[in-house]
Amino acid sequence: MMRRFAIIFLVLLIASQQAVFYATERGQSEYSIAIGSRELYGRLVVPEGVRKPPVAILIHGSGQWDFNSAFGGMNLFYDIAHGLAQHGIASIRFNKRYRQHPPLSSDATIFTETIYDVHYAIDFAHDHEDLGDVFLIGFSQGGIVAPHIAYSRPEVAGIISLAGSPRSFFEIVVSQSDFLRYMASVHGVPVPSFVSVEFVLRQVLAVDGNLLPRTFDTFNNIAAGLGFPIPFMRSMYDLSTPDIIDNVQIPFLILQGEEDLQILAEDCFVAWQNLLGYRKNATFILYPGLNHFFAPHAPELGFNQSRGQARVDGQVIEDIGNWINEIIQEKKTATEANRLRLRHWDRRVSLAI
Repeated sequence: MMRRFAIIFLVLLIASQQAVFYATERGQSEYSIAIGSRELYGRLVVPEGVRKPPVAILIHGSGQWDFNSAFGGMNLFYDIAHGLAQHGIASIRFNKRYRQHPPLSSDATIFTETIYDVHYAIDFAHDHEDLGDVFLIGFSQGGIVAPHIAYSRPEVAGIISLAGSPRSFFEIVVSQSDFLRYMASVHGVPVPSFVSVEFVLRQVLAVDGNLLPRTFDTFNNIAAGLGFPIPFMRSMYDLSTPDIIDNVQIPFLILQGEEDLQILAEDCFVAWQNLLGYRKNATFILYPGLNHFFAPHAPELGFNQSRGQARVDGQVIEDIGNWINEIIQEKKTATEANRLRLRHWDRRVSLAI
């Protein structure tokens, strides 16, 4: 039966997407796919023997990364995708737009750089009857944009934030700058070049608390210092998670490594707790000893933790898999309860007649 299901799925997928099958780990199948009008290369991993498995769409962090989200010696999305398949969960991962079609456009925004293509991936998943509920897994910057994507996509069943944040992108950079200056003074850790624009960001953040620049030159300085186009900076200003979160009532799973040097737990993890802590459908897990990439922290690597050869910690993948499956089971239980309630109501109506 398991083999039959895998063959049926493969036939349907090839007929619609001209997929290429890849040999992969036992109990799962992997296919090449194309996302959106720009045909961004990606991979669909499907657990064998699972009817309509839930599907997780992986959203990249800042920068132009391939479908595996390969950082130095790590392959973040590869580890997550194949790990989730062992829990009966499918996944979609794909190249970022400007990784496949460089260079980064001068008029690029967070929408053209990330958000639009995630919408295309949701469309891809939604159009395949063999895939079930859609979940978003956002890493770092991906965790920032995920709620904004779900805001307009009611088919999204839940959000997993991996080292994401509800804070402004610019507040995060200022916090990073403060922390890195401390690390440099106390531990001799090299300071990245973007710290030089920290003083400009402080000026922006000080304007009436509204995250608005005083002048066009201010924006230009920020864009130049961080290496992003001005339209991208403007679009990041427009993202305010607290402003839209009340309209995103789906379950949240907030995960972060305690040794994260990029997204500081004391700022961003706590900000998530302050924003969602009152919700029964929000879960928070902080992992001692794990870095920004959810691998064991290597002190000798300093800020460049991605240079290590570590894999994503297995407990993180297990927690994600268990959480998604719990959400699916809760939905099934609620659906069955409603079905029984309706059947009971119909019986009462029939007796009354």
